[in-house]
Formats: sequence, structure tokens, C-alpha cells
Amino acid sequence: MIDLNKLRTFTVVADEGSITKAAERLYRTQPAISAQLKDVEDETELVLFERKNSKIYLTKEGKCLFEYARERIDEIDAVVNCLRNNRQNLEGTIRLGVHFELTSFFIPEIVHKFKVEHPRVRLEIFELDHDALEAGLLANDIDLGLVTALKKTSFFETHPFFTFQRHLVASHEYLSRVSPELRYEDIFDLEIIASSNLLSDYKSWLKINQQSQLFKQVENITKLVTVKDAEAMRSLIKKGAGIGFYDDLGKSQEQDVVRVFPESNPITINIEVARRKTRTQNVLLDEFYDFLSNNSLTV
Repeated sequence: MIDLNKLRTFTVVADEGSITKAAERLYRTQPAISAQLKDVEDETELVLFERKNSKIYLTKEGKCLFEYARERIDEIDAVVNCLRNNRQNLEGTIRLGVHFELTSFFIPEIVHKFKVEHPRVRLEIFELDHDALEAGLLANDIDLGLVTALKKTSFFETHPFFTFQRHLVASHEYLSRVSPELRYEDIFDLEIIASSNLLSDYKSWLKINQQSQLFKQVENITKLVTVKDAEAMRSLIKKGAGIGFYDDLGKSQEQDVVRVFPESNPITINIEVARRKTRTQNVLLDEFYDFLSNNSLTV
């Protein structure tokens, strides 16, 4: 099978009647052009050119291949241009569900990059908790989701999007006011800042650090402030309102907070792009799913 790029080079050389002119037109070196012509002749097992002085002429076989190849390459170029235009002119609405803690970190960059490529597409962003996000996907109220947890995994197609760590931290000022030698059980006497009164992060963190015996104490926490907005939570922690979890999203840790237990293990959070396995085919949604999958490490 002849490489399309080499065949394209062959048609340009035949059209120009000169390797030098073909090299200038294709912005390549003459040796590179000559090497590709040799490959085409070797692969076809045909003599395609006759060389006289500084010019080259097509043989009978070369002329036949040139006329056929030029027509097919023009057809391929037309199809590619049509496909590109179709992508650029995509229209419609995409409903994207995102866990409320992650919206401010990922959505601005996602929206900006996708809208540059597809300015006519509308994006509706839904900020939800884990259960509501999964329910929305199952009910087709949401087209795609950036999820950190799914219960009914068999219903979904997923692709890795991002992985980060979540650390239990506090401000320097706050820690200076509490015991300098904290034990794990002491955190329940501190002011706790969390995204939900379920305190699932604290339970996960205790389990990772072999402190599962303290689960019951989590349920009895009274010094609690809950706030869903991630930026508001970070601000409360930095101002010394209590301890809480910070997400290390590939960025350096802020200097005005420190880990409560420096030797403790953080929570690892895996974000995935998710959509229903059983769904109606939709070019726009397929394009957005591929966009998220291909940009998983650049957000």
C-alpha cells in the first residue's frame, strides 16, 4: 500500500516537472523529495520518471498513476475539508454535570478551549453532588459528567480525566492556637470546615490512615461549618476559621496553610469523563466527549 503523503509528493513533482520546484512548493529539501519518489517507485515496482538533464518526465505508467492519483487526492481533500467545516459549524446544546467542588478549577478552561473550536455550541453547566450527578446521567437530564464516584458503573462509559490529591490543612495562625502535638482523635475538638455535613472526606481520610475506629466520632462533630463553594472553603481555612481539605490540583501548595498531620496520607481523587453506554448517537456529544478525553492532562 502506497503512503498517501508520498503519493501526494509524487503528484506535485509530476505537476511541476522538477524536484527543485516541488521541494520549494512543499517546503521540503530536495533529498527528502527524491527519497519519497524512490519509495513510490519501489512500492509500485514501476519506473515512473525518466530523467533527462535537470528535468524529469513521466513514463507511460507514471502518467497513468499521476492522473488517477491526482483525482483521488482531490476527492480526499474535499472530504477532509467538508468534515472540518462540519466540525466547526456544529450547533446545539451540551449539558455537562460537574461535582460542585470542581467547577471553579476545571470549567473555565474547558469552556474557553471548546468554544474556540465550536463557537456556535451552547454549554449548560450543572453543579451537583455525587448522587445527583449520577442520577442526572441515568435519567438523561445530563449528557456528560465529570465524576469522582459512580455506584452503577456498568451503566457508564468512562475515560480518565484528571487525578489529584486532597490534604487536610489549616492556617499557621489556627494551628498555633491549638495543641502543637495533635493526635488523630483530637481533630474532633477542632473547628471543622467541610463541603457537606456527611463528612465523607474525613471518613475516607481516616480510613486511608488506618483510623477507621474513629468513624463514630465523625458523626458527633458539633463545631462544623459547611460550604459547597470550593473557593469559599479555601478562604475560610486561610483566614483561620478551622481545618479542612485542600485540593492539590497539580499546583504548588499555598504558603499560608500547612498540613495538619504532615506525615499523613492524602486522599487520591480520580476524575473521569462519564456518559451513558446506552444512548442515542449524537455527533455533537461525541465531539465533546472526545474533546474532554483528549484534553484530560492539559486542564
